[in-house]
Amino acid sequence: MVKESHVSTLSLDPDVAPYRRELTFWDLVFVSITGVVGSGWLFGSYNAAKIAGPASLIAWVIGGIVVLLGALINGELVGMFPRAGGAMRYPLYSHGSLVAFLIGWGSWIPGAAGAATEAAAVIQYASSYLPGLFNGTTMTPEGVLVAAALVVLFTYINLLGIRFFARINGPITVIKLAVPIATIIILLATSFHASNLTSHGFMPFHIKSIFLALATSGIVYAYLGSSGPLELAAEAKNPNQQIPRVLLMVVGFSFLLYTLLQLVFLGAVPPSLLARVNWSGLSFNAPFANLLIAVNLVWFSYFLYADAILSPSGTALSGTAVVSRIVYALGLEGWAPKFLAHVSEKTGVPTRALLVNLLFSVFFLLPFPSWQALVGVIVTCALFIRLVIPISHMVMRRTLPDQTRPFRTPWAKIVSPLATMISALIIYWVGWPINGQVILFFAVGLVFYALSFRKQGWPLSHIWHGIWFLVFMGFLAVMSWLGTYGGRHLIAAPWDSLGVAAGALVLWGWGVASGLPIEQALMGGRQMARELRVQEPELSSFDQNF
Repeated sequence: MVKESHVSTLSLDPDVAPYRRELTFWDLVFVSITGVVGSGWLFGSYNAAKIAGPASLIAWVIGGIVVLLGALINGELVGMFPRAGGAMRYPLYSHGSLVAFLIGWGSWIPGAAGAATEAAAVIQYASSYLPGLFNGTTMTPEGVLVAAALVVLFTYINLLGIRFFARINGPITVIKLAVPIATIIILLATSFHASNLTSHGFMPFHIKSIFLALATSGIVYAYLGSSGPLELAAEAKNPNQQIPRVLLMVVGFSFLLYTLLQLVFLGAVPPSLLARVNWSGLSFNAPFANLLIAVNLVWFSYFLYADAILSPSGTALSGTAVVSRIVYALGLEGWAPKFLAHVSEKTGVPTRALLVNLLFSVFFLLPFPSWQALVGVIVTCALFIRLVIPISHMVMRRTLPDQTRPFRTPWAKIVSPLATMISALIIYWVGWPINGQVILFFAVGLVFYALSFRKQGWPLSHIWHGIWFLVFMGFLAVMSWLGTYGGRHLIAAPWDSLGVAAGALVLWGWGVASGLPIEQALMGGRQMARELRVQEPELSSFDQNF
C-alpha cells in the first residue's frame, strides 16, 4: 500500500546542468519521426507478412495501440518532470533506487546497441552498391569497419551541439520520409492486387501468428523511436506543453504510415508468386526494393536503395543523442561514474556520455554483426521499461496529487493496467530464449546495484518496495520457459497468454501498492538533494486524482 506522503508537489532545480533549451516543437517532431522511420520500415512489413500473411495488418494495429497507451502516460509524466533521461527518473520518483537503477541499466546498453543496429542496416543495403560489405547473413570485416566509421560520424555530429544536430536532423527527416510515402502512392496506383488480402485466407497461419509478428518481425521495434523526445526534454524550449503534443502527433502519423506500408506490401506481391510459395515462402534480401523490381518499377528502386541508407542513418543520429542523455542521468544519480554527469558549457551536450556510448556501440558491432541479431533483445528491454512506467504513473497520481500536470492521461485507471498487461504479453510473445537472455542481463545490473548500495546510502525500503519488479521479471521468465513461444510447451495456448495477462494485472496492482512517498523515494544518492526540492502542500490532497 502506498503510504501517506507529507508532500504533494516536487519542484525541480533548474540549475542542475547547463543544457540549452533550443529545441522547438518541430525539432522535437523531427527527432521523433526520424526515430520511427528507420530500418524498421525497410524490414518490418516483409517480416510480418511472412509470419502472419494479410493478418499482419492486425499486428500493426495492436502495435499502434501499445504505443498510443505509452504516449498517453508519458505525456503526463514528461509534463510534470521535463528532465534528461526521463524513463529512468519516473521509477526513481515512485519506487526509489532499485527499480530506477534496473530501468536505467535496461535503457543504456540496448540504447547504445541501437546505433550499431542501424549502422548494420545501412551496411546491408549499401552492399548493393558496394559489394564486399555484407556476405548475405552478416557484415564482413570491411563492413564492420565502415559501420564503426558511421557510428563515429553520428557521434561527431552530436558533439557539435544540440542546435547543429537539429539543423542536420530536420532535413534528413524530410528527405527520408519522401521515399516511403512515395512508395505507398506508387504501389497503390500501379501494382495493388486486392485479391492478395484473401489469398490463402486472410489469416493463413492461425491467430498466434499475429502475436508472433507483433513481437518478432520488427513492428514494436519500428514504433519505439517515437519516445525519443522524452530523453531530450531538458533541451526543449517548452517541454511541458510541447512534448505531450509531439508524442500524440507522431504516434498517429507512425500508425498511419506503417499500416499503409503493410497494406501496399501485401497488395503489391505478384499473385503468381504467391500462388507458388505462399506468404511464408517469400524471400527478399532488400524487401521493398526487391518488390519494386519484381513489379517492373526498377527506376524507383534506386531511390529506395538510397533511402535505405539515409533512413537508418537518421535514426542512428537521433538515437545517439537520446541514449547519451540516459547515460548522463545515470552518472547524475551516481549509478554510473560521476564524470559522465558532465555537460559541455560550450556546446550544451553531454560530451563524455556521447564518447562512452561511442565505445559501446562499436563494441556491439563485433559479436552482433547484423541487423537481426540485436532487434529482439532491444525490443524486450524497451518493453520492460514500458511495463514499469504505467505503474510509476499511477503511484505518482497518489503521492504527488498537486503536481502541475499540463496534460492528464484520460481514463488512467484503465490505460495504466492495460499498458502494463500488453507490454508483458509482448515480452512473452518475443519468446524463449531471448527473454531469458534479457533477464540475465538485468541480473548483471542487479549485481552492480548491490555494489553501489552501501556507497550511495540508499535505504532498505528501496529494496522492499522494488521486489515486485524482480518477481515480475521472474514470472515472465518462468512463463516463457514453460509456454509455447520457444518454450517447453508445458502450458498450452491460449492458457499461456491468458496466464501472463492475469499475472501481469496482479503484479501491476502489487507495483502500484509498493509505491513510496516522494520524500522516501529520494532518500540517499549524492545528487538528489541538489536536484530536487519537495514542497509542503497548503492542504492535504492525498486521496485526490487516483
